[in-house]
Amino acid sequence: MDTLTHTLTAVAISRCYFKKRVAYATSALIIAANLPDLDMIYSWPGIRTIEYHRGVLHSLWMLPVWAVLVAWGLRWSVHRWPVKRQAGTAGPLPVPGWGIGIALGLAGVGSHIVLDWTNAYGIRLFAPFSQHWFALDLMPIWDPYLWVLLAAVLGFPMLLSLITNEVGAIGKNPHRVSGVLALLVLAGWLGVRQRAHNQALDLLNAPNVSGLYEGELPLNWAAFPQSASPYDWQAVVDLPSQYLITDVRSPWDENQGHVRLLRSYIKPPQPPAIAAAEGTATAKVFLGFARFPLALVETDSGQSLVILTDMRFAHGIERPAMHVDVRLSESQQIIGQGFSWRRGN
Repeated sequence: MDTLTHTLTAVAISRCYFKKRVAYATSALIIAANLPDLDMIYSWPGIRTIEYHRGVLHSLWMLPVWAVLVAWGLRWSVHRWPVKRQAGTAGPLPVPGWGIGIALGLAGVGSHIVLDWTNAYGIRLFAPFSQHWFALDLMPIWDPYLWVLLAAVLGFPMLLSLITNEVGAIGKNPHRVSGVLALLVLAGWLGVRQRAHNQALDLLNAPNVSGLYEGELPLNWAAFPQSASPYDWQAVVDLPSQYLITDVRSPWDENQGHVRLLRSYIKPPQPPAIAAAEGTATAKVFLGFARFPLALVETDSGQSLVILTDMRFAHGIERPAMHVDVRLSESQQIIGQGFSWRRGN
């Protein structure tokens, strides 16, 4: 997920429990909830993005390590810069114990791992011992609907404080309620996405859709979320001879759903050039990540250009933006290799 969603989730967790108990709780949780993305520092540019991003620093093995580091940093910060108590009480807030510090770290970093798991991009939960990618295909990388929902719930206490201060009313602090409600909203939104995703998969298996498959039995299929709406999905259907890219609409009323073909990609024969290209270091990393790989070959003046793409990242009628290019000589020697996000036609 994006940094804003991770940050808003951290604020919600802080308000639920840690805010009134631990000095610098909200700041520490925001840092913890974004720590795994430090791998972007060394996973850029090119194929390194796939090779290292959402790897070791996002793994379950790293979770307790992050938690201990967050606890240590929190304890050091409170000891170095004590926080005063609220008016009417004496002395600064105590240095947090290791137990509550580690719990805070687990909550913050754990929320990051769970949210990234919900994407179609995926996460390597057991890196470096396993490079297998796990993805729930529920949430887009950016979900503006979720931004608005979380920001509205978390921002309500500020509005309420302005009103109560204006009229002189005295009441209970509403921040904890807003944190609980924000996490319930997040869980509910994931539930909506899960239901719509299941419905989209059911639509791909509906009898009235089988005509799109031209008599072939699908080897696999998947539906991927779109930011525009929780009911709009782009699906990939893997047939023996081709890939189909379809638009799937899965509204709350199941009878109003539909599947519409956007584009098909014929799977070409596999000449020696493709085998040679797939043996390159760049291609191996990419193929370890791709769920619906397709290899295309273009020839020019005796040279071959092998383009490896992942249908998961197709954009409607356009080719996937993510692809590996491997150029070979007439004798199948590797001339060049590279990774690009440039969108094709």
